[in-house]
Amino acid sequence: GAKLVSIGHHDAKFYTSWQEAKADIQKLDMKKHRVKLFTAHQMGGCAMGEDPSMSVVNSFGEFHHLDNLFIFDGSTFPTSIGANPQLSIYGMVAKQASRLADQIKPNA
Repeated sequence: GAKLVSIGHHDAKFYTSWQEAKADIQKLDMKKHRVKLFTAHQMGGCAMGEDPSMSVVNSFGEFHHLDNLFIFDGSTFPTSIGANPQLSIYGMVAKQASRLADQIKPNA
């Protein structure tokens, strides 16, 4: 439902159609430092929980609706945790991955 879109070039404007954007992109200078590039800690896209109607994966990172699919990353947090998530993700993934490794070990 977007009415306007923009691309990541500093000199680009907002566009109302793909045709308009495509024509303008051809005119933009491809020089250093003209791209708006940034990153963020993306969290909250694949909610973790035990209820499949309210979440994407369970607390072990197992996808509710397909076997053998696991999501081990910050997307399973309920929302941004308000700080660099690196250590929180490491801890959560270490626990989840260790459990998965134990489950798939061949019987010795």
